[in-house]
Amino acid sequence: MPGFRRTTGRIAAVTVAGVLAAISLPILDALPAGAAKAPKSPVTVTPGDANIFTVAGTPPAFPDDVKAAVLAAIAAYLKAASLTAAQKGASDATGLATLLTGPAAARLTSTDRATLLDEGLPRATGKVKITTAPVTLTGLADPDGHVVIVNAAIDATTVLPTRSGNVTVKRTGDLVFAPDNGTWKIQGYTLTSERTGKKLGVTPTTTAPAGSTATSATPATTTRTVTK
Repeated sequence: MPGFRRTTGRIAAVTVAGVLAAISLPILDALPAGAAKAPKSPVTVTPGDANIFTVAGTPPAFPDDVKAAVLAAIAAYLKAASLTAAQKGASDATGLATLLTGPAAARLTSTDRATLLDEGLPRATGKVKITTAPVTLTGLADPDGHVVIVNAAIDATTVLPTRSGNVTVKRTGDLVFAPDNGTWKIQGYTLTSERTGKKLGVTPTTTAPAGSTATSATPATTTRTVTK
């Protein structure tokens, strides 16, 4: 894992690799008819490049309704994972679970939780600011032109003022979206969350319970780097 730059204060860096659930053709039976209904969010997410690849034929244009649904889901994710924790002192794991497919949601009880959610951070004493770089979207379409999977490359920064100074959370990587019961949800991810600031404490971690139904392409790993 690449080293992080030395920073004044305390740094907790958490990396997760994997949790890419298997993609199969039966997923087409659950394709959304239109844009997903995502919770309203104060987080603004703008689109970057958007491309479609197809297994056969000419790739279609990236559907506007799919683009809007995925961007709304990203905004809702950042709100549940970061903004709620900063404002209320507790993350919204329940809200986040509704944005994940079943296998991905099961990872909330594993060490992935430390990357997916911002927990154990000082509570914000002022306005929390979340900024995102334009999100690059890459979709895969079936031979009939239906988009069946979307990869979203994210680069989001949360800055929260606290009594000890600003705490910054930098979250980068990819979210993989798939249609699930008429809604585009996060099916997989490869994320890095880097938290910088004073008095961060120890980010809590959990262990996946026996018999977990979660699947992953590679084992999730968690690494922390702490500097004075």
